[in-house]
Amino acid sequence: MADLPTNERLYIWGRNLFQQQREPVVWAGRVLAAAARKMGQAPEIDEALILAEREDQWPRGGEVFDRIRRRSLSREHPPAEEHALYFALAELVAKLAHNAAGQRPPFDHDSGWRIGPTAYRLAAATDDPGLHEHLARALGGWPQDV
Repeated sequence: MADLPTNERLYIWGRNLFQQQREPVVWAGRVLAAAARKMGQAPEIDEALILAEREDQWPRGGEVFDRIRRRSLSREHPPAEEHALYFALAELVAKLAHNAAGQRPPFDHDSGWRIGPTAYRLAAATDDPGLHEHLARALGGWPQDV
């Protein structure tokens, strides 16, 4: 795998990581919560965290995704790279909840595969060792060959 480009290695790692999860939406929520400990709060992030914790809320995934996407694409207050990645992580959590609830139309089948790579890129975009540690713990470690 070492001869593959970094993006491909991250994608494969993310797919394998996601497929190991027994409760993928809850796990993705824990990854987002780890990021939130260092990245700060926003109402849209809080909504995604609540969504991940409560299966009865998963059908709201599409609605929560739309709110997060509107915020992350705001032209009035465009986010810095690390905040764009933070919101991308929240979008993925909402997509997973939507899909897990069986809502139609489903989001991309590989949305969960991008949790790990997005968290990896978020950690790389910051110089915060605490964020790196929290994310690594929530993910279950970093890829070895990237």
